[in-house]
Amino acid sequence: MPRAIAAIVLLVVTGPPARAEDFPHAVIKNEKLTFTLYDADASKGFYRGTRFDHAGVFGSVEFAGHKVFGPWKGTHDPANHDDIVGPCEEFGIDTPLGYDAAKAGGTFLKIGVGELEKPKEAKYSFAHKYKIVAPVVWERRPIDPEADFVGEIPRGARDQIWRTGQKANGYAYSYSKVVYAAGATIGLTHRLKNTGEKRIVTDCYNHNFFNVDGDPVGPNYSLVFSFEPKAKDLKGKFGDLVELKGNEFRFKDTLPNGADLMATLTGFDAKEKKPWFEMRHAPSGVRVKVECDYPLAKFNVWGIKPTICPEPYLAIDLKPGEEVKWSVTYTFTHDLPKK
Repeated sequence: MPRAIAAIVLLVVTGPPARAEDFPHAVIKNEKLTFTLYDADASKGFYRGTRFDHAGVFGSVEFAGHKVFGPWKGTHDPANHDDIVGPCEEFGIDTPLGYDAAKAGGTFLKIGVGELEKPKEAKYSFAHKYKIVAPVVWERRPIDPEADFVGEIPRGARDQIWRTGQKANGYAYSYSKVVYAAGATIGLTHRLKNTGEKRIVTDCYNHNFFNVDGDPVGPNYSLVFSFEPKAKDLKGKFGDLVELKGNEFRFKDTLPNGADLMATLTGFDAKEKKPWFEMRHAPSGVRVKVECDYPLAKFNVWGIKPTICPEPYLAIDLKPGEEVKWSVTYTFTHDLPKK
C-alpha cells in the first residue's frame, strides 16, 4: 500500500498574533491527517515559556473528520508556563541543569529553552516565569540524511528538524529533534549529546494534552496500557473518578469545573524496550497509540475537564561526550463509534 505523502506549507505572520493559528507555523498535510507545527521562536513563537522545550510543538491534528489535541485553555499567553498544546516535552521538571549550585542572580540551563536567571527563591518551580538571559537559538530545516540522526523514519515521510546547543557553568549540550508525518503516524525523534565538562543527569517527559473535538474529560475517554497500571500518590479527584481494571484506565464521571486529578502509575516493566499506551475516545471512534522506544523511568497522569495527559518519562544520565537517542510515535486509527 503506498504511503500518504505529507505536504508542508510554511506560514509566516508579520502582524501581531491574536489567535493560535496566527503565530508562525507550518501546516503538514497528507491523505490521512493535517496538523500545525509551530516555530520555535523566542520573540514571536506560539510558546515562549520557560518550562517546555520550544521545538516541535504542534497544535490540533485533524484526522477522520475529528480534531485531536488543540487548545485546552480559553485564553493564551505565550509566556505562561502551560499555555501550550498537543504533545510537548520538558527536561528537568524537578531541577534543571545547574539550578541548585547557582546563586540568586546566577544562571542555570533549561534544555530546549535557554539560560535562565535564578531568583531569590531557593526551590525550583516549573510554573515560575524565569527571566531568559539567553534563549537557545534554533536552526530549522528539512532533514539531511547524510548529516542528521533521524531514527527509523518511513520512506516518503515529510519532516522538519530543529537543532540547537548551549553552554553555561560547565554544562553544555547539543540537541536535535525531528517531527515527521507518514500516513496516519506522527513521529518525534531526538538526539541529546553532552558537550560540556559536567555530567548531565536529568529526565524528559511528554505532557500529551489529549482532547478530542473539545469533549470534556470523562467516561467518553479511556487509556489502555502495555502493562497493568497501579496508582499511587493520588491527588485531586483521581480516587473518586478513575477506575483501573486490568490494563485499562477509565473514568466514572466527567471532571467538574475547576477540579483536577493526578497520580503516579506503577506496574510497568522498567526493562520493557517499547512500552505503549493508547488514548481512546468512544463517541468519535478515534484512537491514538503512543509508542516509546525507551524503558519507562516513571509514568504520571494528570487531567482537568478540558484535557487528559498521560506522561511517560525517560531517565537521562550522560557523562561528557556521551549521547542518547530516543523516539516516540503517535499512530491514529478510527473505529466506527458504538451505538
